[in-house]
Formats: sequence, C-alpha cells, structure tokens
Amino acid sequence: MICPRCGRPTEKDSRFCAGCGASLFDASEPTPVAPDPSESPTLIEDPAEIPTMVGGTAGAPDGGNGTSSALAGGAAPSYEALRPGSRLGNRYAILSVLGEGGMGAVYKAQDLGLQRTVALKVIRPALAARPSVLERFKREILLASKITHKNVVRIHDLGEIGDLRFISMAYVEGTDLEAYIRREGPLSPEKAVPLIRQIAEALLAAHEAGVVHRDLKPQNVLIDNGGNAYIADFGISRSLDHGGTMTETGSLVGTLAYMSPEQARGETPDQRSDIYSFGLILYEMLTGKLPFEADNPLSVLMKRTQHDAPSVRVTRKEIPGWLAEVVARALERDTAARYQSMAEVIRDLDRQRTAVAWRRLVRKRMIGAAAAVVLVAAVGGGFLWLSRRPSGLPPPPGEQASTTPLVALAILPFRNASGDPQLAWLGPSLAEMLSTDVGQSSHVRTVPPDRLHQVLADLHLDSASEFDDPTLRRVAEFTSATTLVSGQFARLGGQVRIDAVLRDLKSGRTSALKAEAPSEKDLLGAVDRLAQAIRGGLALSPALVDELKRQSLKPSSTSFQALRRFNDGIALARQGNHQDALKSFGAAIREDPGFALALSRLGQTYSSLGYDDEAEKASRKAVALSESLPPQEKYLIAANHARIVNDTAKAIESYENLAKVSPDDSDVQFDLASLYEATGDYGKAHDHLARVLEREPKYVDALLASGRVDIRRGNPQGGLDALSRALALATQLDNPEEKAAILQATGVAYRVMNRPEEALRNYEDSLAIKRRINQKRGIAASLNEIAHIQASLGHRDAAQASFDEALKIRREIGDKKGVGGTLIDLGSFYDDKGQHDQALKMYKESLQIQREVGDESTQALCLNNIGSVYFSQGKYDDALTYFQQALQLREKAKDPGDIVETVHNLAETDAKMGRFGQALSQYLRALDLRRTIGDKRGAAIESYSLGTIFGFQGRLGAALKSKEEALKTFRELGERSFWTAEILGGYGNALAEAGRIDEAGKSLDDALALAREMKNDTLVSQTLRFQGDRLGFRGDPGAARPLYERALEAATRAGDREQALAARLALAKVAIRDGHAAGEVSGLRESAREADALGLRYLCAMCSVRLGEALAAAKDVAGARNELERALDLS
Repeated sequence: MICPRCGRPTEKDSRFCAGCGASLFDASEPTPVAPDPSESPTLIEDPAEIPTMVGGTAGAPDGGNGTSSALAGGAAPSYEALRPGSRLGNRYAILSVLGEGGMGAVYKAQDLGLQRTVALKVIRPALAARPSVLERFKREILLASKITHKNVVRIHDLGEIGDLRFISMAYVEGTDLEAYIRREGPLSPEKAVPLIRQIAEALLAAHEAGVVHRDLKPQNVLIDNGGNAYIADFGISRSLDHGGTMTETGSLVGTLAYMSPEQARGETPDQRSDIYSFGLILYEMLTGKLPFEADNPLSVLMKRTQHDAPSVRVTRKEIPGWLAEVVARALERDTAARYQSMAEVIRDLDRQRTAVAWRRLVRKRMIGAAAAVVLVAAVGGGFLWLSRRPSGLPPPPGEQASTTPLVALAILPFRNASGDPQLAWLGPSLAEMLSTDVGQSSHVRTVPPDRLHQVLADLHLDSASEFDDPTLRRVAEFTSATTLVSGQFARLGGQVRIDAVLRDLKSGRTSALKAEAPSEKDLLGAVDRLAQAIRGGLALSPALVDELKRQSLKPSSTSFQALRRFNDGIALARQGNHQDALKSFGAAIREDPGFALALSRLGQTYSSLGYDDEAEKASRKAVALSESLPPQEKYLIAANHARIVNDTAKAIESYENLAKVSPDDSDVQFDLASLYEATGDYGKAHDHLARVLEREPKYVDALLASGRVDIRRGNPQGGLDALSRALALATQLDNPEEKAAILQATGVAYRVMNRPEEALRNYEDSLAIKRRINQKRGIAASLNEIAHIQASLGHRDAAQASFDEALKIRREIGDKKGVGGTLIDLGSFYDDKGQHDQALKMYKESLQIQREVGDESTQALCLNNIGSVYFSQGKYDDALTYFQQALQLREKAKDPGDIVETVHNLAETDAKMGRFGQALSQYLRALDLRRTIGDKRGAAIESYSLGTIFGFQGRLGAALKSKEEALKTFRELGERSFWTAEILGGYGNALAEAGRIDEAGKSLDDALALAREMKNDTLVSQTLRFQGDRLGFRGDPGAARPLYERALEAATRAGDREQALAARLALAKVAIRDGHAAGEVSGLRESAREADALGLRYLCAMCSVRLGEALAAAKDVAGARNELERALDLS
C-alpha cells in the first residue's frame, strides 16, 4: 500500500503512514503516487518492524471522537482502540501516532505519573505472543540500557497492560535523518560534519558498551529541532561477545540498502560492520544518494560486495579531500583496511575540525586554550609558520656540554655593494645559508634567522642598512649575541665576491673574511668556504672547531637556484605574503624535486591559506623524502607534518626528538613551550621558556609567553615580573603591537590579583595603542576585558557598551571564536543582572558556534553555564541535563578543575530535587577532586555541602563535623565572603539541631552580621530563620515568630522564592503549635503547589509534613495520612 501524502510504501494493515503520519483511509487525501524504487525493505527475524519514534512531522489525525470509552480509566485497552485522545492504562495518554509498521505502532504519549512526554512502541498482540518477538524487544531494552550517551535515545521500560506489550522511551521532537535529507537535499560539509560526529560518538559509546547496532540507517537516526542527532532502534542489536552468526531463522538481519559486505556474506559482525553502514549514511548525507545503483536492492548488495565505492567527489567536487578520505576508509570492503573503531573516525574528523586553531600555532605568537581567551587575545596581530634552519647535534659521548654556549653567533643580511638589482635576493639568502652551514653545538649557538629578522624589523634595519658599531651592539643586545658577522657582496664581471667581517664583542677582535665565486652557479662552494672561515675565526679551540665542522649541515638541496627560491619563500612567508611564498616554494621544488624541506614549507604555506588537501599531500611527500636526511631536518619535517594534520601529541613527540638532537636550540625550546601551553601543560611550558630566557634574556616574545604562562599557573606576581621586563624592551624597540599585547597581559595579571583599577588602566592603555594601529581583533579583546572590570566596579551601562562594541567588531571581522567568547561573557553579565532569558540566548548561540568550530572545552563551559541558568530559574530537570552533557565533555578532556565544577553543580541540583543519595555521591567525588588538585578552599565548600546533606538525612553528628571542618578552613584562610557567612550560619544551625543551643548563638550572630555587611538579603533571610529555629529548639516558639517574619521580609526583598517558602513554612509551624491549624491549611496547599512548581522536592516534602500536622490538628485524619504518606514518598 502507498501513502497518499508522501508516496512511501506502507504495510497493508497499517492505519497511518510510518513516514508522515497521514491517514491511510481518508478519501479526501490526494491520489496515491508511485513508490520510490530506491526504497529497500528491512529483513529481520520477523517480516515486519516498528518504525522509529520521532515527533515534529505531520502528525496522525486526532480520530475525531475524543477519548475512547473502551479505554477510560484503567481498563485494559485493545490495540485497535489506541488513538489520539485515548489512554493506555492509568499512566499514558496517547497524544498522536508517530508511525506504524507490520509489527506495531509508535505513539507520542504523556506519562501521567512522571509528567513527561514519551514515545511508546506498542507491539501487535498477535506478534507479542511469539517468544522470538518478545525476546527481540527485551533485547532492545537490555542492550540499549547498557549505553549511556546523550546521542542515544534512552529506553525507559518494557510494559504490559492486558495483552499489549510496549516499550516506553525518550521522545525526540524533530524528524528522522532520511526525511531530513529528503527535505534539505545533499548537505554541505559544514552541516553534515557536526551531525555525523554526534552519530559517531553515539556509535562509539555503543561499541564501548559491547553493542553492535546491525541495522544502522537514516531511518534509525533522529534529528531534533535543535539540530542534534540520536541513534535509535537497537531491536536487532547484538552484544559483541554474543556467539552465533548474522543469519537467524534463515534470514539476513538488517536493511539491505545499508548492510555491510560481510553482513551480506553471513559473517559474524563486529563494530566494523556498523562503521560501513555509518560510511553509507555519510555518503548519502553529502551526495543525496547511495554509492551503488541497480534495478533491485539485492543487486545493489551484490555490487557492494564486489566493487569499491566511488568517491563522494565524483558527485560533488567541492567536498574537501580529507572528508572524502574519511568516507572512503569507512567504506573499505576489506574490514582490515576499514577504520577499526569509531574512535579512529572521530580522530580524523576532529583533526580537521581543529585545523583553524592549529594554523595559528605559530612561532612568534602561540595561541593557548580557548578557556583562557583573554590571554589569547592579548597576543593579537598576524601569524606566520615557523621558519627553521637545521641545527647541530649534541656533543660527542663523554664530552661535557657547558650550560651556556661559549659563542652566540648572529649572521646579519649582506649588503649589495654593486647595486645590481639582479643580485638583491642574495643579501638575506647568504645569511640564511651561512647560519645553516656554520653549524651549531653545545658550544656555539646561532641566532635563529626568524629571531634575527624580528629584531632587525623592530630596529628598522634591513640588508641595505649601514651596520656601524652602535647599531651592531644594539643588535647584539637584543639577540644576546656575543659574535656578529656582517658584510657585503658585489658582482665583478661574471664573478661574485663576498666580503665579511667577524666581530668578537667580548674581546673586541675583528677578522676580515672573503670568498669568491667564478659565477652565480658556483655560489654554493663560496658559501661553504666562507662558513669554514667563520668557524676558524671563532674563539674556540681547534678540537671544538673540528666538532662544529662535523656537526654542520649542508643544504638538503645541491641546487643553488632551488635554495634561492626557498629563501625567497621564507622571506615572503615572514611578511605574511603566503600567495607569493607559495610560488617561490613551488619554484624551488621545480629546480630540485627532491628538496624535502621546500616541500614541507610548501605544505605549511598551503595550510596557512586553508588548502588542507594540498597541504597534507605536499607534507606527506616531504616526510617520505626525509628518511635519508640528517636527524634534525627529518624531525623538523615530521613536526611540521604533525602540525599540518593537527596531531598535537605527534607534534610534541617530534619536537621532543628535535630537542634531543638540538638541546641548545632556543627555537625548538620556544616552540615546545608553545605546544605545551596550548595543551594546558603550563609546568612544562614554563621549564622550556626558562631555558630560552637563560640564553636570550632579552627575547621579548619569550618574556611575554613566560608572563602569560605564569599567570595561567596561578603565579600572577611572577607573570608581572616577566611582563615588566618585556614592556621595557618593547618600549626600547618601539614596537607598538608587542607593547599592546604586553599591557593586555599585564591587565590580566592585575585582574587575577583582584586589583581592578590597575587592570583597567593597563587594558585602556593597550586599547589606545590598538586603536591607533587599527588592530581590530586586539581592540575587541581589550574591550571585552574592560567590560568585565567595569561590571565588577558597578559601571553596568559602560560594561554593556564595551561588550556590545566588542561583539560588533568580532562579527564584522568574522572572528567566530571571538564572537563565541564574547557571547559567553555577555551571558554571565546578563545572568548576574538576573536577566536569565537573555543569558540563555547568549550561551546557546555561543554553544552552537563552539559545536561548529569543534571546541569541546568551550562547549562544556557553555553547557555548564546553561545548566546554571536553568538552576537559577528552578528548572532542575533542564539543569541536570545540561550539567550531565558538560560533565561528559569535561571527563573526556580529563581536566580535574573543570570536572569538579560540574560535579559540584550536579550535586547541588540533585540536592534541590531531594535526591540526597545522588547528591551525597557527587559531593564526595567533588571533595576528592578538590583535594587531588590542592584546592583547600573548594574542599571546604564541598565538606560544608556534605554537612547540609547529612542534616537533611538526619545524621546530625556527621553534619556538625563536616560543617565544623569547613569553618576551620575558612577561618584559616581569613576570608570574609558569601561562603564564610553561609558556613557560619550553617554551622550554627547544625549546633542548634544537635542540642548545643548556646554555642549556636555566637555563630549565627556572626553570620547575620557578615550577611548584613555584604547586603545579601538571601543570606540574611536564611540566618534569621536559623535563629528562629534555635529559639524553637530552646522551647520558645513565640520568640521565634518575629525572626521568621523578618526572614520572610528579607527573602521578599531578595526575590528569593525558595527562602520565602522556607520562612512561610516556619511561620506555619508556629501557627499550628499556637492552635491556628485550620487557618494554615489553605496557605500550606498553595505553598506545596509553589514548591512543586519550583522543583524543590525537599520543600515539597516539608509542605506535606506541615499540612499533615495541620489536618491532624483539625481532626482530618484521612487527609493527614495522605499528606504524610506523600511526604514519605518524596523523602
């Protein structure tokens, strides 16, 4: 039978279409259309299946007659009578039909007991009588329950009412992936990759739980209205450790259109079968069709077992090469060549999702973690890939290396004395080649060309400049050089003559050196001879000169023209002219196709321009050619390749290898520090920067990086020391961009030290420079930080204006990450003002950006913040959902500081919901994490929170001890804050509950004084109530009444509905004891409704207790019993 609305084939006995929900019996529907010939059946152990549950598509009709009388109350329903408006037993109200198949139907229903919307998969009674069918549905529950992941549809239970068997599960408002592709057409990579990654994570979770899906297809992937993907229908799944084959009752199991070749052959499946189906889904998402076509599904399946899938780029050439490779590897017919796990798939997806960030991992200014966005922004400016010359080997075995090299050599660009423009290229190229050819060892350090180039640019010098003695000494000062080489060259007929001067600044000795080349093609020999002369002129023993000669590196190309083009490319890349650099590196490779380092630099340049496929291709060729090269060049090429393919761990490994053969190379140490900083390993970053600064104490970039790392390590004063030295040097060099970056980082240090006025002054000085040089990205970063300080000082209008301008600039320049960061800050700003809806809007927009750019760390931050807003609004179920998602990402990142924050939030939420057992477990975990990371203050807060839970559970001794330990820590810290007042009040309350009435008075008085000093009416209300409770415990409820009244007034001023409810309950308790029970019943019922609406389970239970007391006093025994039983259920 064909659906008259969407044309989808349906089962002959179906009442509604499984695709669109349309009635199959309505004569007013359009004329049926022909079925889609590409539609292929599902083959399972029974000849029909139930469609996947999904909402938000065209729903089934209401039926027209309202509630069926046959289903009223708790009567056992019939399968045929289930329709919108009916009930399934006493618990479920049927809202609509989501779909129907030969095995049964799926309904959208309201769970009346838990007040939530669910999907009900109801089995036809005739089939439910079959043991095999029932076993399938039990297996679906069993296997799905093993998988805990946000992108797997959660199954709640298998139910039975009369002869109906059904599964209740989470309801997804949206559509399935098949309909989504039909509606949207082929998806762009930007749309497809975030969805496919969610599917990949869900599959990984299933496989890690030991479950193979076996029937993965677009119909079993749901897309909600927020663009999130969910895997459903584990009905024919199998445990990975289950025996048997894929043939059951003589039938193949799965859907032909999405079946792997090995499934088609009847082989035992494992996770790789799911990976093949996953590849087919990805292929279809990107192209709108499956890779094989034939007259019927079985012919398609045969093609799949005999032929490789065509590339997605055959259909859509604009698909990036890396993504096409992911699809191709997932669709390998040979399981050994296919991805072996979903973790491998996710790794390849994430390499590209982080490519933008990796392109900014550069030598001069290294970007760190997203969470430290202000420190990142402090850097600002343009970015270049690292330019590196090969460097020397470590000293021979048995020879002791000195801590500091005897000679620090800087080779300056040579001047074109003849003025011949055709030789202009030779000046900087000579210096580059000599730096390589002279060599480097533990006794001689050559100033890296990049470092020297930066200093010369800061001093406004180039190869045409006159290097007189004062200028040379200034260059030496900022490069920490002890020996300088400068000179000139000239063409004399066809001959090229090079004259150089070697200056030993320690001794004042100078040496004149020269080399001649009969023609340009002989320049390599002349460079080699000049390098030998420089080695001979250094203040070294003959043995050390011989060592240096042995460790010098000849260029990896013997073509002088190739080296010339290569050095041209390096110079252009330094200037940010990557298009022309690309041409120069290409020309170098044409001169010498085996020039591995030129290929590596070509790959880097492609990467800088965003051509990822070409970058990886060139880099892989460089790696292949590097096998026979010296270790230094080989490791450098390997490190560059790791950066191009976004493999952080491999990049660090390669640089560590480079550091072993070049332990005195400052560039290697600097880049290692930058990599470690980017991964959050600030200890190692600090150690490597210390080695750099030991050799080059005036290296401004290293001082800036050292200050930044110290701040991140929790040592802002140490950071200020490094930053003040960097600022003095940047001022001397008249480098405004560097100065602005240092001032910004200095502002961060003062902010961390809680010195807002000084922070603001530095931020504003930085902003003024950035406005002058029109550095828009930096302007936005400074405005963002200024807004924080303005808000903390109470200047909210100014803060709003600063945030708005920062956001506007970041949107204008297309700084997506920056936009995401500012949105988070704005969310916090609105949340602090109590504008929760605006805060949610900011956080959710940022969350979408973080998902698009693949930043899981900041995704977790957004999820955590969204949970906090929902918590503030009393929407605890929503808060719990977002906190759980945040925790999942943070546990994946393994940062205990982030993990403990979310664990604490989950505990707080569980406590509000009256789930004290879960809260206790979470608080204990948080306490352990705080102690692990040495957070004494945080541990005290967790200990206090544990005491609160113990108090709710009636464990008064444990509550008192936990709160006492917390108070002791805060007294040792000498802190006077919100938490100090909270802990003082809570400790006083615990003393009173334990019968230590007199001792309680002092703590409660101190808490109230501090709460009033802080002008915190919420704390004032809570402490006044605790004081009233203390008087009640002492037997003086009359004296407690005015305290409870004042507590209610303070809570009302604060707008704190929870504290107001608690105060009203306390007043009701006094009224009941005073004999006014009847007058409290109505108010207590209203309070119960309000507590329930706020999701405050504990207060709901207390309302029932007080209401039970009031009803008992009013002689309504039955009513009292009901309320007290309800209180027990809630507790």
